[in-house]
Amino acid sequence: MSRDGHVVCNVAILGAGPAGSSCAVALKQAGIASVVLVDGGPPAGAAIGETIPPDARLLLDRLGLWQAFLDEGHEPCLGSASAWGNAVLGHNDFLLNPQGSGWHLDRARFDDFLRRHAVEAGASRIEARFVDAEDRGDGWRLRLTGERTLDARFVVDAGGRASAFARAVGARRMALDRLSFVYGFFDAADARSRSRLTLLEAVAEGWWYAAALPGEMLAVAFAGDAESVRADGLGQEGRWLEAALATRHLASRLAGCLFLPGSLAPRVAASFLLDRVQGPRWLAVGDAAACFDPLAAQGIYKALEDGLNGAASIAAALRAGGDLAGDYAETARARFDEYLVNRNHFYGLERRWPDSAFWRRRQGRTDLSAAA
Repeated sequence: MSRDGHVVCNVAILGAGPAGSSCAVALKQAGIASVVLVDGGPPAGAAIGETIPPDARLLLDRLGLWQAFLDEGHEPCLGSASAWGNAVLGHNDFLLNPQGSGWHLDRARFDDFLRRHAVEAGASRIEARFVDAEDRGDGWRLRLTGERTLDARFVVDAGGRASAFARAVGARRMALDRLSFVYGFFDAADARSRSRLTLLEAVAEGWWYAAALPGEMLAVAFAGDAESVRADGLGQEGRWLEAALATRHLASRLAGCLFLPGSLAPRVAASFLLDRVQGPRWLAVGDAAACFDPLAAQGIYKALEDGLNGAASIAAALRAGGDLAGDYAETARARFDEYLVNRNHFYGLERRWPDSAFWRRRQGRTDLSAAA
């Protein structure tokens, strides 16, 4: 219920991206009354995460949204091509995957789709941002922008890598690296290549990524350590374009494409895990709980899975009239450990540049360090 800018609810979800919206949908499916989605608005710049794998169908099915997703008309992704470990371009297609193709997303439209279905499922939506929290023993009092307050029995931090609520209540980030992504966008209407495959190409200083987008667009990104990106000027359009066109395979993909001036933007892409992804009557989902290297291509999938798992944990606690069990945190840690194994394996395949600081830092390192 609400009065004079004060809201009381069972569950407050801070963030309305894929993790928060999917959590809201799943909570309403579980019959939980009074779920509030606190929507702080889209992040600055274009949303990142343009491709989801075929197995995302299973999660959208669990949310009851698979057919509705198909009706949105996103472009199919038929697989990937990579020059990794050697200069030859290898291919991995989804032809034999039982779930079919992956999907190239219009991210803004996909995020809006999930928010819309959360509200249609019965969640309330408030346009505000989290400011601070007070532990009231049997729940939380949240202060939001716009002089609003919100009392909730449980809080879900779905606010992205800032992890604002979780860190405000004492969680700390355990960081793995300092990876940075520099994104740019191209008009691909006259592209000579009509490939619908995502592309990865390793270079001495890091690696390049390209993915087709709906509307004859192409997203391109360079991944490198933050300090070298700054030192090499790769946050500047001229230098970034020069480096992109110096590649072997990506340059061919860009033939006929028109770079969109002003679209270049840096993004922090470092891997981390919170030392606590849940506490008394709260948990963190999606990038608020952990971030994976974009190489893993699991960001949106992980967000949807966390939303479902977090909702199940909270629904069980509400039905039992107690606090959260430890299964959500155990699952999150086990998944991060599995991610580390896969990450180290794939970075270990690239041995062409033994003197490169970027590649040396990523071969054999598995430790997490506490970071502010």
